[in-house]
Amino acid sequence: MIPISLKQIQYITNGKLYYSGKLCHVNSIKICSISTDTRKITPGCLFIALIGKKFNAHSFIHEAITKRARALLIQTKYLKKCNIPQIIVKNTNIALGQIAAWTRKQVNTTIIAITGSSGKTSVKEMTASILKNHGNTISTFHNLNNHIGVPLTLLKLKKFHKYAVIELGANYPKNIEYTVNITKPNIALINNIYNAHLAGFKNISGVAAAKKEIFLGLPKNGTAIFNQDNNFWPMWKKSLSTQKIISFSMKQNSTVFASDIKINNKGSKFKLHCPQGEIYISLPLLGHHNISNALAAASIAISLNIPLKIIQTSLAKLPLLKNRLQSIRLNKYKTVINDTYNANVGSMAAAIKVLEKMPGYKIFVSGDMAELGKKNIFYHKTVGNYLYNSNINKVFSIGDLSKNISKNSKKGQHFNNSQNLLDALINKLLNKKIITILVKASRIYKLEKIVQKLIETYKNTIT
Repeated sequence: MIPISLKQIQYITNGKLYYSGKLCHVNSIKICSISTDTRKITPGCLFIALIGKKFNAHSFIHEAITKRARALLIQTKYLKKCNIPQIIVKNTNIALGQIAAWTRKQVNTTIIAITGSSGKTSVKEMTASILKNHGNTISTFHNLNNHIGVPLTLLKLKKFHKYAVIELGANYPKNIEYTVNITKPNIALINNIYNAHLAGFKNISGVAAAKKEIFLGLPKNGTAIFNQDNNFWPMWKKSLSTQKIISFSMKQNSTVFASDIKINNKGSKFKLHCPQGEIYISLPLLGHHNISNALAAASIAISLNIPLKIIQTSLAKLPLLKNRLQSIRLNKYKTVINDTYNANVGSMAAAIKVLEKMPGYKIFVSGDMAELGKKNIFYHKTVGNYLYNSNINKVFSIGDLSKNISKNSKKGQHFNNSQNLLDALINKLLNKKIITILVKASRIYKLEKIVQKLIETYKNTIT
Protein backbone atom coordinates (compact mmCIF):
# COMPACT_ATOMS: atom_id res chain seq x y z
CA MET A 1 0.00 0.00 0.00
CA ILE A 2 0.98 3.68 -0.21
CA PRO A 3 2.56 4.72 3.13
CA ILE A 4 0.33 6.93 5.25
CA SER A 5 0.87 8.56 8.65
CA LEU A 6 -1.36 8.00 11.65
CA LYS A 7 -2.12 11.71 11.63
CA GLN A 8 -3.39 11.44 8.05
CA ILE A 9 -5.52 8.43 8.99
CA GLN A 10 -6.96 10.37 11.92
CA TYR A 11 -7.89 13.22 9.60
CA ILE A 12 -9.31 10.96 6.86
CA THR A 13 -11.48 8.97 9.28
CA ASN A 14 -12.41 11.92 11.55
CA GLY A 15 -11.11 9.86 14.44
CA LYS A 16 -9.37 10.63 17.72
CA LEU A 17 -5.74 9.59 18.12
CA TYR A 18 -4.60 8.36 21.53
CA TYR A 19 -1.08 7.50 22.58
CA SER A 20 -0.23 6.17 26.05
CA GLY A 21 -3.82 6.80 27.04
CA LYS A 22 -3.79 10.48 26.10
CA LEU A 23 -5.07 12.45 23.14
CA CYS A 24 -2.27 12.99 20.65
CA HIS A 25 -2.37 15.77 18.05
CA VAL A 26 0.90 15.06 16.23
CA ASN A 27 2.09 11.63 15.23
CA SER A 28 4.31 11.02 12.21
CA ILE A 29 4.39 7.22 12.49
CA LYS A 30 4.02 5.79 8.98
CA ILE A 31 1.81 2.82 8.23
CA CYS A 32 2.85 0.65 5.29
CA SER A 33 0.35 -2.17 5.66
CA ILE A 34 -3.14 -2.76 7.06
CA SER A 35 -4.67 -5.95 8.42
CA THR A 36 -8.24 -6.77 9.42
CA ASP A 37 -7.38 -10.37 10.34
CA THR A 38 -5.12 -11.15 13.31
CA ARG A 39 -4.13 -14.42 11.62
CA LYS A 40 -2.42 -12.32 8.95
CA ILE A 41 -0.86 -9.65 11.15
CA THR A 42 2.59 -8.45 10.06
CA PRO A 43 4.84 -6.45 12.40
CA GLY A 44 4.35 -2.72 11.95
CA CYS A 45 0.86 -2.87 10.45
CA LEU A 46 -2.29 -1.01 11.40
CA PHE A 47 -4.90 -3.40 12.76
CA ILE A 48 -8.47 -2.39 11.94
CA ALA A 49 -11.03 -4.12 14.17
CA LEU A 50 -14.06 -4.63 11.94
CA ILE A 51 -17.53 -5.52 13.19
CA GLY A 52 -19.88 -7.80 11.25
CA LYS A 53 -23.15 -9.59 11.84
CA LYS A 54 -21.40 -12.65 13.24
CA PHE A 55 -18.07 -11.30 14.50
CA ASN A 56 -16.40 -8.44 16.34
CA ALA A 57 -12.66 -8.18 15.79
CA HIS A 58 -12.29 -6.01 18.90
CA SER A 59 -12.12 -9.36 20.71
CA PHE A 60 -8.72 -9.94 19.07
CA ILE A 61 -7.03 -6.63 19.92
CA HIS A 62 -4.71 -8.26 22.47
CA GLU A 63 -3.60 -10.78 19.85
CA ALA A 64 -2.89 -7.96 17.37
CA ILE A 65 -0.73 -6.18 19.97
CA THR A 66 1.10 -9.41 20.81
CA LYS A 67 1.88 -9.91 17.12
CA ARG A 68 3.44 -6.41 17.04
CA ALA A 69 0.84 -4.37 15.22
CA ARG A 70 2.10 -0.78 15.21
CA ALA A 71 -1.27 0.85 15.82
CA LEU A 72 -4.99 0.14 16.25
CA LEU A 73 -8.05 1.56 14.53
CA ILE A 74 -11.00 0.71 16.76
CA GLN A 75 -14.43 1.89 17.87
CA THR A 76 -13.93 1.62 21.60
CA LYS A 77 -10.82 2.79 23.43
CA TYR A 78 -8.73 -0.16 24.54
CA LEU A 79 -8.65 0.37 28.31
CA LYS A 80 -5.96 -2.13 29.22
CA LYS A 81 -2.41 -0.89 29.51
CA CYS A 82 -1.42 -0.21 25.94
CA ASN A 83 1.70 1.52 24.64
CA ILE A 84 0.74 1.65 20.99
CA PRO A 85 -1.32 4.37 19.29
CA GLN A 86 -5.07 3.95 18.96
CA ILE A 87 -7.37 5.79 16.56
CA ILE A 88 -10.96 5.77 17.79
CA VAL A 89 -13.68 6.09 15.12
CA LYS A 90 -17.47 5.76 15.03
CA ASN A 91 -17.43 2.89 12.53
CA THR A 92 -14.34 0.89 11.60
CA ASN A 93 -15.95 -0.54 8.46
CA ILE A 94 -16.58 2.96 7.11
CA ALA A 95 -13.10 4.04 8.19
CA LEU A 96 -11.61 1.21 6.11
CA GLY A 97 -13.47 2.54 3.09
CA GLN A 98 -12.30 6.10 3.78
CA ILE A 99 -8.64 5.02 3.85
CA ALA A 100 -9.15 3.04 0.63
CA ALA A 101 -10.76 6.06 -1.05
CA TRP A 102 -7.76 8.19 -0.04
CA THR A 103 -5.42 5.56 -1.52
CA ARG A 104 -7.33 5.55 -4.78
CA LYS A 105 -6.86 9.33 -5.07
CA GLN A 106 -3.08 8.99 -4.78
CA VAL A 107 -2.62 7.01 -8.01
CA ASN A 108 -3.13 7.50 -11.74
CA THR A 109 -4.07 3.86 -12.18
CA THR A 110 -6.83 3.08 -14.66
CA ILE A 111 -9.55 1.48 -12.56
CA ILE A 112 -11.96 -1.02 -14.14
CA ALA A 113 -15.09 -1.94 -12.15
CA ILE A 114 -17.09 -5.05 -13.05
CA THR A 115 -20.50 -6.20 -11.86
CA GLY A 116 -23.29 -8.51 -13.03
CA SER A 117 -25.49 -11.34 -11.80
CA SER A 118 -23.04 -14.04 -12.89
CA GLY A 119 -19.62 -14.33 -14.47
CA LYS A 120 -18.14 -11.33 -12.60
CA THR A 121 -15.17 -13.29 -11.33
CA SER A 122 -14.58 -14.96 -14.70
CA VAL A 123 -14.63 -11.61 -16.52
CA LYS A 124 -12.34 -10.14 -13.86
CA GLU A 125 -9.85 -12.98 -14.29
CA MET A 126 -9.99 -12.77 -18.09
CA THR A 127 -9.54 -9.00 -18.03
CA ALA A 128 -6.64 -9.17 -15.61
CA SER A 129 -4.96 -11.87 -17.74
CA ILE A 130 -5.11 -9.56 -20.76
CA LEU A 131 -4.03 -6.39 -19.00
CA LYS A 132 -1.09 -8.06 -17.22
CA ASN A 133 0.46 -8.43 -20.65
CA HIS A 134 0.22 -4.67 -21.17
CA GLY A 135 1.24 -3.21 -17.80
CA ASN A 136 1.38 -3.74 -14.03
CA THR A 137 -2.06 -4.94 -12.98
CA ILE A 138 -3.79 -5.85 -9.73
CA SER A 139 -7.24 -7.37 -9.34
CA THR A 140 -9.75 -8.49 -6.75
CA PHE A 141 -8.52 -11.55 -4.86
CA HIS A 142 -10.92 -14.46 -5.39
CA ASN A 143 -14.40 -12.90 -5.09
CA LEU A 144 -13.81 -10.38 -2.28
CA ASN A 145 -16.22 -7.94 -3.87
CA ASN A 146 -18.20 -6.44 -0.98
CA HIS A 147 -17.82 -3.35 1.25
CA ILE A 148 -14.81 -5.00 2.92
CA GLY A 149 -13.17 -6.79 0.02
CA VAL A 150 -13.23 -3.81 -2.36
CA PRO A 151 -11.39 -1.45 0.05
CA LEU A 152 -8.84 -4.16 0.88
CA THR A 153 -8.09 -4.54 -2.84
CA LEU A 154 -7.72 -0.77 -3.30
CA LEU A 155 -5.31 -0.60 -0.37
CA LYS A 156 -2.90 -2.76 -2.40
CA LEU A 157 -2.60 -0.03 -5.03
CA LYS A 158 0.83 1.45 -5.64
CA LYS A 159 1.82 4.27 -7.95
CA PHE A 160 3.44 1.92 -10.47
CA HIS A 161 0.18 0.04 -11.13
CA LYS A 162 -1.16 0.79 -14.59
CA TYR A 163 -4.45 -1.10 -14.21
CA ALA A 164 -6.69 -2.33 -11.39
CA VAL A 165 -9.60 -4.69 -12.09
CA ILE A 166 -12.15 -4.51 -9.28
CA GLU A 167 -15.17 -6.77 -8.93
CA LEU A 168 -18.25 -5.20 -7.30
CA GLY A 169 -20.92 -7.46 -5.85
CA ALA A 170 -24.25 -6.65 -4.25
CA ASN A 171 -26.95 -8.28 -2.16
CA TYR A 172 -29.02 -5.15 -1.57
CA PRO A 173 -29.66 -1.74 -3.19
CA LYS A 174 -26.95 0.87 -2.50
CA ASN A 175 -24.23 -1.80 -2.01
CA ILE A 176 -22.60 -0.95 -5.35
CA GLU A 177 -23.23 2.77 -4.89
CA TYR A 178 -21.04 2.61 -1.77
CA THR A 179 -18.18 0.62 -3.31
CA VAL A 180 -18.19 2.50 -6.62
CA ASN A 181 -17.90 5.82 -4.78
CA ILE A 182 -14.75 4.46 -3.13
CA THR A 183 -13.42 2.91 -6.34
CA LYS A 184 -14.06 5.87 -8.71
CA PRO A 185 -13.59 3.72 -11.84
CA ASN A 186 -12.55 4.95 -15.26
CA ILE A 187 -14.36 2.02 -16.89
CA ALA A 188 -17.50 0.29 -15.59
CA LEU A 189 -19.04 -2.91 -16.98
CA ILE A 190 -22.35 -4.70 -16.34
CA ASN A 191 -21.88 -8.29 -17.45
CA ASN A 192 -25.46 -9.56 -17.32
CA ILE A 193 -28.69 -9.55 -15.32
CA TYR A 194 -30.40 -12.68 -13.99
CA ASN A 195 -32.67 -13.63 -11.10
CA ALA A 196 -30.10 -13.58 -8.30
CA HIS A 197 -30.01 -12.27 -4.70
CA LEU A 198 -33.75 -11.70 -4.90
CA ALA A 199 -34.05 -11.74 -1.11
CA GLY A 200 -32.51 -8.26 -1.28
CA PHE A 201 -33.71 -7.08 -4.71
CA LYS A 202 -37.25 -8.65 -4.85
CA ASN A 203 -37.31 -9.02 -8.65
CA ILE A 204 -35.14 -8.83 -11.76
CA SER A 205 -35.91 -5.12 -12.25
CA GLY A 206 -34.54 -4.55 -8.75
CA VAL A 207 -31.38 -6.43 -9.73
CA ALA A 208 -30.99 -4.25 -12.85
CA ALA A 209 -31.53 -1.06 -10.85
CA ALA A 210 -28.89 -2.09 -8.32
CA LYS A 211 -26.33 -2.95 -11.01
CA LYS A 212 -26.99 0.44 -12.63
CA GLU A 213 -25.32 2.03 -9.60
CA ILE A 214 -21.93 1.12 -11.08
CA PHE A 215 -22.41 3.77 -13.80
CA LEU A 216 -23.07 6.48 -11.21
CA GLY A 217 -19.38 6.49 -10.24
CA LEU A 218 -18.06 7.13 -13.75
CA PRO A 219 -16.39 10.47 -14.58
CA LYS A 220 -17.72 12.41 -17.57
CA ASN A 221 -14.92 11.03 -19.76
CA GLY A 222 -15.34 7.47 -18.48
CA THR A 223 -16.44 4.39 -20.40
CA ALA A 224 -19.61 2.37 -19.80
CA ILE A 225 -19.74 -1.19 -21.12
CA PHE A 226 -22.85 -3.37 -21.09
CA ASN A 227 -24.22 -6.65 -22.40
CA GLN A 228 -26.52 -5.95 -25.36
CA ASP A 229 -28.15 -9.35 -24.86
CA ASN A 230 -29.82 -8.03 -21.68
CA ASN A 231 -32.83 -5.74 -22.06
CA PHE A 232 -32.17 -3.07 -19.46
CA TRP A 233 -30.22 -0.53 -21.53
CA PRO A 234 -33.04 2.10 -21.47
CA MET A 235 -32.89 2.08 -17.66
CA TRP A 236 -29.09 2.20 -17.52
CA LYS A 237 -28.72 4.87 -20.20
CA LYS A 238 -30.37 7.45 -17.93
CA SER A 239 -27.31 7.30 -15.65
CA LEU A 240 -24.96 8.36 -18.45
CA SER A 241 -24.42 11.59 -20.36
CA THR A 242 -21.03 12.23 -21.95
CA GLN A 243 -19.42 8.86 -21.22
CA LYS A 244 -18.20 6.61 -24.03
CA ILE A 245 -20.49 3.60 -24.50
CA ILE A 246 -19.47 0.12 -25.69
CA SER A 247 -21.81 -2.83 -26.03
CA PHE A 248 -21.01 -6.52 -26.50
CA SER A 249 -23.19 -9.39 -27.65
CA MET A 250 -23.30 -12.93 -28.93
CA LYS A 251 -25.21 -11.46 -31.89
CA GLN A 252 -24.23 -8.97 -34.60
CA ASN A 253 -25.94 -5.98 -32.99
CA SER A 254 -23.23 -4.39 -30.88
CA THR A 255 -19.78 -2.79 -30.77
CA VAL A 256 -18.07 -6.09 -29.96
CA PHE A 257 -19.59 -9.42 -31.01
CA ALA A 258 -18.80 -13.03 -31.89
CA SER A 259 -19.41 -15.12 -34.98
CA ASP A 260 -18.34 -18.51 -36.36
CA ILE A 261 -18.75 -20.08 -32.90
CA LYS A 262 -17.53 -23.65 -32.42
CA ILE A 263 -17.80 -25.44 -29.05
CA ASN A 264 -16.57 -28.86 -27.94
CA ASN A 265 -15.84 -30.60 -24.64
CA LYS A 266 -12.43 -28.92 -24.36
CA GLY A 267 -13.38 -25.29 -24.98
CA SER A 268 -14.51 -23.01 -27.78
CA LYS A 269 -13.40 -21.01 -30.79
CA PHE A 270 -14.99 -17.93 -32.31
CA LYS A 271 -14.26 -14.85 -34.39
CA LEU A 272 -14.13 -11.60 -32.41
CA HIS A 273 -15.45 -8.52 -34.24
CA CYS A 274 -14.76 -4.97 -33.02
CA PRO A 275 -14.02 -1.50 -34.47
CA GLN A 276 -10.28 -2.34 -34.54
CA GLY A 277 -10.83 -5.41 -36.73
CA GLU A 278 -11.43 -9.15 -36.49
CA ILE A 279 -9.45 -11.97 -34.90
CA TYR A 280 -10.03 -15.62 -34.05
CA ILE A 281 -10.10 -16.50 -30.35
CA SER A 282 -9.47 -19.93 -28.79
CA LEU A 283 -10.90 -20.20 -25.27
CA PRO A 284 -10.00 -23.13 -22.99
CA LEU A 285 -13.32 -22.82 -21.11
CA LEU A 286 -16.63 -24.60 -21.53
CA GLY A 287 -19.92 -23.02 -22.54
CA HIS A 288 -21.51 -20.25 -24.59
CA HIS A 289 -21.67 -18.06 -21.49
CA ASN A 290 -17.87 -18.05 -21.28
CA ILE A 291 -17.73 -16.72 -24.83
CA SER A 292 -19.94 -13.87 -23.61
CA ASN A 293 -17.60 -13.40 -20.64
CA ALA A 294 -14.64 -13.29 -23.04
CA LEU A 295 -16.43 -10.64 -25.13
CA ALA A 296 -16.90 -8.59 -21.96
CA ALA A 297 -13.19 -8.80 -21.10
CA ALA A 298 -12.22 -8.05 -24.69
CA SER A 299 -14.50 -4.98 -24.69
CA ILE A 300 -12.62 -3.62 -21.68
CA ALA A 301 -9.27 -4.24 -23.37
CA ILE A 302 -10.49 -2.72 -26.64
CA SER A 303 -11.63 0.41 -24.79
CA LEU A 304 -8.02 0.73 -23.59
CA ASN A 305 -6.62 0.23 -27.12
CA ILE A 306 -4.95 -3.06 -26.20
CA PRO A 307 -3.77 -4.76 -29.43
CA LEU A 308 -6.02 -7.58 -30.62
CA LYS A 309 -3.05 -9.96 -30.70
CA ILE A 310 -2.53 -9.51 -26.95
CA ILE A 311 -6.23 -10.20 -26.36
CA GLN A 312 -5.99 -13.34 -28.48
CA THR A 313 -2.89 -14.82 -26.83
CA SER A 314 -4.03 -13.91 -23.30
CA LEU A 315 -7.43 -15.57 -23.64
CA ALA A 316 -5.88 -18.67 -25.18
CA LYS A 317 -3.65 -19.12 -22.12
CA LEU A 318 -6.31 -18.60 -19.45
CA PRO A 319 -5.90 -20.83 -16.38
CA LEU A 320 -8.89 -23.00 -15.51
CA LEU A 321 -10.96 -21.49 -12.72
CA LYS A 322 -11.49 -23.80 -9.75
CA ASN A 323 -15.09 -24.99 -9.23
CA ARG A 324 -16.30 -23.12 -12.33
CA LEU A 325 -17.17 -25.69 -14.99
CA GLN A 326 -13.93 -27.41 -14.04
CA SER A 327 -13.70 -30.53 -16.19
CA ILE A 328 -12.12 -33.52 -14.41
CA ARG A 329 -11.52 -36.55 -16.63
CA LEU A 330 -11.55 -39.83 -14.69
CA ASN A 331 -10.56 -41.69 -17.84
CA LYS A 332 -11.01 -41.39 -21.59
CA TYR A 333 -14.77 -41.90 -21.35
CA LYS A 334 -15.81 -40.64 -17.92
CA THR A 335 -15.88 -36.95 -16.90
CA VAL A 336 -17.00 -34.99 -13.83
CA ILE A 337 -17.64 -31.26 -14.22
CA ASN A 338 -17.32 -29.28 -10.98
CA ASP A 339 -19.48 -26.13 -11.22
CA THR A 340 -20.10 -25.67 -7.50
CA TYR A 341 -18.74 -22.13 -7.24
CA ASN A 342 -22.19 -20.53 -7.24
CA ALA A 343 -25.63 -20.78 -8.79
CA ASN A 344 -28.60 -18.72 -9.91
CA VAL A 345 -31.23 -19.36 -12.58
CA GLY A 346 -29.05 -17.92 -15.36
CA SER A 347 -25.92 -19.89 -14.48
CA MET A 348 -28.00 -23.06 -14.02
CA ALA A 349 -29.33 -22.62 -17.56
CA ALA A 350 -25.77 -22.08 -18.84
CA ALA A 351 -24.56 -25.24 -17.08
CA ILE A 352 -27.41 -27.26 -18.59
CA LYS A 353 -26.41 -26.07 -22.08
CA VAL A 354 -22.82 -27.13 -21.40
CA LEU A 355 -23.85 -30.61 -20.26
CA GLU A 356 -26.08 -31.05 -23.31
CA LYS A 357 -22.96 -30.82 -25.51
CA MET A 358 -21.06 -33.46 -23.54
CA PRO A 359 -20.66 -37.06 -24.73
CA GLY A 360 -22.40 -40.16 -23.41
CA TYR A 361 -24.90 -40.56 -20.59
CA LYS A 362 -25.48 -37.20 -18.91
CA ILE A 363 -26.34 -36.58 -15.24
CA PHE A 364 -27.09 -33.15 -13.80
CA VAL A 365 -26.55 -33.03 -10.02
CA SER A 366 -28.23 -30.05 -8.40
CA GLY A 367 -28.13 -28.53 -4.97
CA ASP A 368 -30.19 -25.53 -3.86
CA MET A 369 -29.91 -22.01 -5.26
CA ALA A 370 -29.63 -19.47 -2.43
CA GLU A 371 -31.01 -15.95 -1.95
CA LEU A 372 -33.93 -16.16 -4.38
CA GLY A 373 -36.48 -14.64 -2.03
CA LYS A 374 -40.17 -15.54 -1.73
CA LYS A 375 -40.33 -17.09 -5.20
CA ASN A 376 -37.47 -19.52 -4.59
CA ILE A 377 -39.66 -22.59 -5.21
CA PHE A 378 -40.85 -21.12 -8.51
CA TYR A 379 -37.27 -20.55 -9.71
CA HIS A 380 -36.21 -24.08 -8.77
CA LYS A 381 -39.20 -25.42 -10.72
CA THR A 382 -38.10 -23.24 -13.65
CA VAL A 383 -34.70 -24.96 -13.68
CA GLY A 384 -36.53 -28.30 -13.58
CA ASN A 385 -38.47 -27.24 -16.68
CA TYR A 386 -35.20 -26.40 -18.47
CA LEU A 387 -33.95 -29.90 -17.69
CA TYR A 388 -37.20 -31.48 -18.86
CA ASN A 389 -36.68 -29.89 -22.27
CA SER A 390 -32.99 -30.88 -22.46
CA ASN A 391 -31.29 -34.03 -23.73
CA ILE A 392 -29.88 -34.74 -20.25
CA ASN A 393 -30.60 -38.33 -19.19
CA LYS A 394 -30.91 -38.06 -15.41
CA VAL A 395 -31.26 -35.41 -12.72
CA PHE A 396 -30.08 -36.01 -9.15
CA SER A 397 -30.79 -33.44 -6.46
CA ILE A 398 -29.98 -32.81 -2.81
CA GLY A 399 -31.30 -30.01 -0.61
CA ASP A 400 -34.67 -28.75 0.58
CA LEU A 401 -35.46 -26.71 -2.54
CA SER A 402 -33.75 -28.73 -5.24
CA LYS A 403 -36.33 -31.51 -4.98
CA ASN A 404 -38.48 -29.17 -7.08
CA ILE A 405 -35.82 -29.37 -9.79
CA SER A 406 -35.93 -33.17 -9.83
CA LYS A 407 -39.73 -33.27 -9.77
CA ASN A 408 -40.25 -30.81 -12.62
CA SER A 409 -37.54 -32.38 -14.76
CA LYS A 410 -39.65 -35.59 -14.94
CA LYS A 411 -36.37 -37.54 -14.93
CA GLY A 412 -35.13 -36.74 -11.46
CA GLN A 413 -34.28 -38.50 -8.23
CA HIS A 414 -34.00 -36.64 -4.95
CA PHE A 415 -31.64 -37.64 -2.12
CA ASN A 416 -31.91 -36.75 1.54
CA ASN A 417 -28.23 -37.32 2.33
CA SER A 418 -24.93 -37.12 0.51
CA GLN A 419 -23.96 -40.78 1.03
CA ASN A 420 -27.00 -42.07 -0.86
CA LEU A 421 -26.28 -39.56 -3.63
CA LEU A 422 -22.65 -40.71 -3.82
CA ASP A 423 -23.68 -44.36 -3.98
CA ALA A 424 -26.04 -43.63 -6.87
CA LEU A 425 -23.40 -41.66 -8.77
CA ILE A 426 -20.76 -44.34 -8.29
CA ASN A 427 -23.22 -46.93 -9.59
CA LYS A 428 -23.77 -44.86 -12.74
CA LEU A 429 -20.03 -44.29 -13.22
CA LEU A 430 -19.33 -47.99 -13.02
CA ASN A 431 -22.17 -49.09 -15.29
CA LYS A 432 -22.06 -46.49 -18.08
CA LYS A 433 -19.20 -46.76 -20.57
CA ILE A 434 -19.37 -43.08 -21.57
CA ILE A 435 -20.72 -40.69 -18.95
CA THR A 436 -20.53 -37.01 -17.95
CA ILE A 437 -21.67 -35.78 -14.52
CA LEU A 438 -22.09 -32.06 -13.83
CA VAL A 439 -22.50 -30.87 -10.22
CA LYS A 440 -23.90 -27.41 -9.47
CA ALA A 441 -25.28 -25.44 -6.50
CA SER A 442 -24.85 -22.21 -4.62
CA ARG A 443 -21.50 -21.98 -2.87
CA ILE A 444 -22.87 -22.06 0.69
CA TYR A 445 -23.96 -25.68 0.21
CA LYS A 446 -20.37 -26.82 -0.46
CA LEU A 447 -21.18 -29.47 -3.06
CA GLU A 448 -17.50 -29.42 -4.05
CA LYS A 449 -17.09 -31.89 -1.15
CA ILE A 450 -19.39 -34.31 -2.97
CA VAL A 451 -17.30 -33.89 -6.13
CA GLN A 452 -14.12 -34.64 -4.20
CA LYS A 453 -15.61 -37.71 -2.50
CA LEU A 454 -17.05 -38.92 -5.81
CA ILE A 455 -13.63 -38.81 -7.49
CA GLU A 456 -11.86 -40.45 -4.53
CA THR A 457 -14.49 -43.19 -4.16
CA TYR A 458 -14.45 -44.00 -7.88
CA LYS A 459 -10.65 -44.25 -7.96
CA ASN A 460 -10.65 -46.51 -4.88
CA THR A 461 -13.38 -48.70 -6.37
CA ILE A 462 -11.58 -49.41 -9.65
CA THR A 463 -8.12 -50.02 -8.10
